[in-house]
Formats: sequence, C-alpha cells, structure tokens
Amino acid sequence: MAFSAAPALAQQGGALSDSIGAAEVSSMLSEFSISSELRANPSGGSPSLIATTAGGAKFLIGFFECADAAKPAGCKQVMISTAQASGGVAFEDLNSFNGQSSVTTVVYEPTNQILIFGRNVFLPGGIGRENFKLQIALFLGDMQQFVEGRRNTAKSVAFGQSPNMKSKIASMTGGGAESPTKAIAMSHDRSAEVEIAIVNSLDVDFQSPKE
Repeated sequence: MAFSAAPALAQQGGALSDSIGAAEVSSMLSEFSISSELRANPSGGSPSLIATTAGGAKFLIGFFECADAAKPAGCKQVMISTAQASGGVAFEDLNSFNGQSSVTTVVYEPTNQILIFGRNVFLPGGIGRENFKLQIALFLGDMQQFVEGRRNTAKSVAFGQSPNMKSKIASMTGGGAESPTKAIAMSHDRSAEVEIAIVNSLDVDFQSPKE
C-alpha cells in the first residue's frame, strides 16, 4: 500500500507536532530514496511500515498510542527497528555498539537467534519534521556502521549460532531480562523481525555511500 497524500508535517514547515502518522513518515522515507509499504499487524495492533533502502536493507516503523490506529495517524510514539542474524557476533561487539551508537540499542533474542536493533521516538512535547528525519538518519547511520563492521571483519551472518561469551548485553534469556527486547520488538512472536533478519543477512546497505 503506497501513500500519496501530502504529509501534514511538511505543510507545517518548521512547526512542531506532538503526533505523527504513517503517511507523513512514508513521505519522509521517500526523501531518503527509501520505499515503504503498510503492513497489517497480525497481533491486532496498528499497522507498521516495512521500509527498504536503496541498498536492499529492510527495517520496520511501528506506531503506538494513535488517535486512529487503523491508518495509523495521530500517533504519540514511533519505533524504528530492524534485525540481523546473530551468528558470528560476540557479546563484546554488541556492548561496543550500544556504547558507541548515536541513537540505537541492540538486544539479543535467543529463541530465534537474532539481533534486534531499535530506536523509540516520542512525540509529546513536540518534534519538528527535520528533527524526526534526523532520528531516522541517525538510526540508519548506526546500522550502516554495524553492517560495515561485519563486512570488514568478515564475520558470518549465518543463522544457527549464538553470540559467544556472557556479558552485559540485554537479552530475552530468563525472567526480567525479556523486557528490554519487548521494548524494541514489533511483532509478538518475532516473525517480522525474523523475516527482516533473513533479508538483512545478505550484503545490504542502510545508507548509500554519499550519505
């Protein structure tokens, strides 16, 4: 489902908005040459945008606390997330990413052996269109840094292998450690994240070289 409606935030110019919707975000993504489509949420929540970069990488944008959950529109919270296979990545690498990334947090989901990367954007109090685009750009920059690190060190992106050694990285292993992953996971059964991790196991780019 493609969007053609003119985004409300664009019409506001430099004004701040305390909510946002899929149509506005889809328009912003197109300015990064990123295509997107709206996909229904099998868990019954608001639909999510499935975005694809020019370099073939995929990521999700979810919408929460929406005035109109079906569109979705008038949403107070947006979550930007993506996933990759965990094979060949040490927990120390994930800790390093969490310490150095601009806006993105990574957690390990052991059931499907994937890494989930996420960024929450909260709208209450007001956020401008350019600032929202900046949040997207910083997320994409963090992810590009991660995939280039894997590429440069020739680390495997294969499934079926867990990060080695224990460390402080959040995971869904046991008890209360599950909550950080829930905060940046879009689908209840992680099916969307697994689908995206499979696509992102190829040689993909979240940014073009000129970015």
